[in-house]
Amino acid sequence: MLNKKRLLVLSDLKLDDKMEQMDQAAINDYISKMNHFIDNYPAHERYIKDALVGRDSELIQKSLLAIWDMLDKLYAEGLAQKGLEIIKAAKTSTHEKLEADLTAFLTEISALSIALQMAQQMGEGDTAADVYEEKLEYNILAVDDAAFFLGALKSFLNGTEYKVTCLTSGVTALRYLTSHTPDLFILDIEMPEMDGYTLAQKIKAQGHKAPIIFLTGNASKEYVAKAIQVGGVDFIVKPIDKTRVLAKLKQHL
Repeated sequence: MLNKKRLLVLSDLKLDDKMEQMDQAAINDYISKMNHFIDNYPAHERYIKDALVGRDSELIQKSLLAIWDMLDKLYAEGLAQKGLEIIKAAKTSTHEKLEADLTAFLTEISALSIALQMAQQMGEGDTAADVYEEKLEYNILAVDDAAFFLGALKSFLNGTEYKVTCLTSGVTALRYLTSHTPDLFILDIEMPEMDGYTLAQKIKAQGHKAPIIFLTGNASKEYVAKAIQVGGVDFIVKPIDKTRVLAKLKQHL
């Protein structure tokens, strides 16, 4: 199953004209390239992170070239070009600058990998966004045991139409939900006592129908598949970025 609508709206891909010209054989070939990218990207991400710790420039370059090749075949031209620019700049960049550039780059690539997986696993109707009327103000519940994330999210949404309540545990969140009905949930996956998957299941069991967006730094197939299974409609990839957070909220509210 391939949700072409989800695929075509991805700004990182240039598929509008190309998809129209693809016959079924070409679409199947593209799906094969998607799967190759999804399966192989997490390993290259780990290689790069380990290489940064060990200051292994050769391994960084090798993995970046592999990622560039996969992105190029997916028509992710802008991201592929960013990868090449990092490779070129690596020779003269300080280690701190290279680490910052790679962290930002890998966040974008992880977000693309997750988006591609969702385009494969979610049908055309798998979204809760269309059940809401347009409002002047939206109430969001964010649950994460990391105070840093919650503080950043509050800062991002200050002065917007999105009013966020921040809680640090699933147990506290479930108590809050006995008397509140948020318009959208943002849930971290890895939390002590109750992880985001379990919390999402309990939220659904209480009858809440608002979209659930998961926070993650992991683009592996297992994470994405399980999140979709428990009702997630999208992801925000850590470290979070204000522009991407606001884009996700606008998409689902």
